[in-house]
Amino acid sequence: MPLLPISLGLILGILFSYASEGNTGTTGLVLTGVFAGCILSLIYQYLFPSKSFPKFMPVLAFSLLFMLIGFGKLKLVKRTTASLEEMSGKVSYGTVFKSKISESGYQTIHLALEKTTDRNKQVPIQGNIILTLDTLEGIYRTGDFVAFKTILEPFRNETNPGSFDAAYYYGTHHYIGRAFIASNCIQKTGTRENLTIFFSNWQDEIGEKMKSWLPASVSGIGVALLLGNKTDIEQEVLDSFSNTGAMHVLAVSGLHVGIILIIFQYLLGFFSKWISRKQAILFSVILIWGFGLLSGASPSVIRAVVMFSILALGQLLSRKNSGMNNLILSAIVLLLYDPYYLFDIGFQLSYVALIGILLFQNSIYQLIHIRQKWLDWLWKGSAVGIAATIATTPFMLYWFHQFPNYFLLSNIVVMLLGFVVLLFLIILIFTAWIPYLNTLVIFLTVLSLQALVIGIQYVDEIPGGVSGGFELNFIQFLVVGGLIGFCFHKLLIKQLFSKIALTGLAVCLLLISWKREVKFEQNQLQVFSGKAFCGMIQYKGMLITFAENTPKNKQILQTLKNAVRDSGLNLGKSLVLKSGNKVQLDKQEISFIREENGWKFRIGKQEYTYQSRGTPGKSHHKALLSQRLQRYLYKDEPIEPFCVQLTI
Repeated sequence: MPLLPISLGLILGILFSYASEGNTGTTGLVLTGVFAGCILSLIYQYLFPSKSFPKFMPVLAFSLLFMLIGFGKLKLVKRTTASLEEMSGKVSYGTVFKSKISESGYQTIHLALEKTTDRNKQVPIQGNIILTLDTLEGIYRTGDFVAFKTILEPFRNETNPGSFDAAYYYGTHHYIGRAFIASNCIQKTGTRENLTIFFSNWQDEIGEKMKSWLPASVSGIGVALLLGNKTDIEQEVLDSFSNTGAMHVLAVSGLHVGIILIIFQYLLGFFSKWISRKQAILFSVILIWGFGLLSGASPSVIRAVVMFSILALGQLLSRKNSGMNNLILSAIVLLLYDPYYLFDIGFQLSYVALIGILLFQNSIYQLIHIRQKWLDWLWKGSAVGIAATIATTPFMLYWFHQFPNYFLLSNIVVMLLGFVVLLFLIILIFTAWIPYLNTLVIFLTVLSLQALVIGIQYVDEIPGGVSGGFELNFIQFLVVGGLIGFCFHKLLIKQLFSKIALTGLAVCLLLISWKREVKFEQNQLQVFSGKAFCGMIQYKGMLITFAENTPKNKQILQTLKNAVRDSGLNLGKSLVLKSGNKVQLDKQEISFIREENGWKFRIGKQEYTYQSRGTPGKSHHKALLSQRLQRYLYKDEPIEPFCVQLTI
């Protein structure tokens, strides 16, 4: 794999640039100095040959070169992206590329910035921002070119357990900040037409047509499978896909493009008398690009299309074992285009899963020999799932803090039905205008979608489907990932048994499991930061969530759901608070009392006050304030949830 050192150098350069925020000059000088020393040593070896000269030096030089390229590329992207200081309080201009109206009556728009004013001059800028409007009087749509003036705020992370890491996500997707803007501070000045806007509108149009063709019970799943838009899926269905490790099916990415590529190559096989193998590969690449554009040309789809295009075109060379090099080449191309792709979770999972499949799938498949063709086909598909899971396990533990225990069962469901569902959805797009035939296709599409949902929900209902509550820091993630890769490479490919590596992996997993058990044994009451009074009680491995009666408040429901998932325990009871509610924990009693300015709760003889309105006293605990009061009084200061230990 000659491209491996180059890719590793590029990745390390991007990571160094990201980690050395504010100190990139020193890091860049060190990397440049090491690279220069390596080049000088190569020149010296060329002029004065020596047999003792290390053979790895040319490879190291190339690796260091791409490390510098990765370092400089990310630094350049940071420099060309506008800052909060450049934008705030100035008239700026941008194009709407995403728009959403919430149930509470607010409109949120995402803008791609184009220019701002500086001393009466217009200066070009780059980056994205999010604006939330206080009215629906003027609806902004994709493609609208707007002028605005506001004070931008940085993205803040909530400190509640399991909350979304907004600062990391938006910071690695070219976003600068967000603002709540008055309607008189923003105005539409025109309309922009470009490929991004065109494909975004196209995606919206296809989504609306899919909803009109399919019944509401499955239309959301159909739109997600084809376009990656999950907004219309019921929360219970989403939870089932998440718990069983099948969430990747609902995000158009590598899996979908890979399946589409297989479908196209299979169908083109019927025309082998008229077209050659090379022509079939070229046609299939053209067709997956058509699918990528048809699905809205989102960044995740285009990444997957580029990746599989390089993999497919690599087949034209007819070289054995070139799959890994082609995969690495596609990663290099994408990272050179946008180094922030490296920090996208979808990008990481797609590539790591494919690396696992290329490395381990065949060895796993060879472990069991089955004569029956259909069982052998099923085992071959399961081997793909096992190989992908081996590679992605450290990422699932690090990013999602959980592991789907029945991933093999959900993999079988997805393998049997995912291919069929995607095939019917694509056929539906091209046959919806044909009478009678469209009725048959819609019927088969709905049937396959219902079977997929029922299959996933059946797996989700099996007790013990998810092991949650895992917590890994970055160092633990690297160690566990390295040991898993090394151990399985030795066992499956080299067929060797490394006692030291397996012992190290076992020790790491035991430490992680011990840390998880300690977390389970905690007995505490937490009050979360939110728009209303809410929190969670953990006692002897039991969870009780509580929240004041706020109908249809999705933020509170999501906060509690995130906390339960982060705990790794099963929810025992959800309590909707009314004044006088009591929770009996053995001999200890917790009572909640509604007051004019908030809530009072007693734990035994201890009494605490949560304030949601009014002016709190100087000694009032900052964590026992509503989110609105916290932001008003403490601005950007991160405030951890209030936590009190419970006695047994």
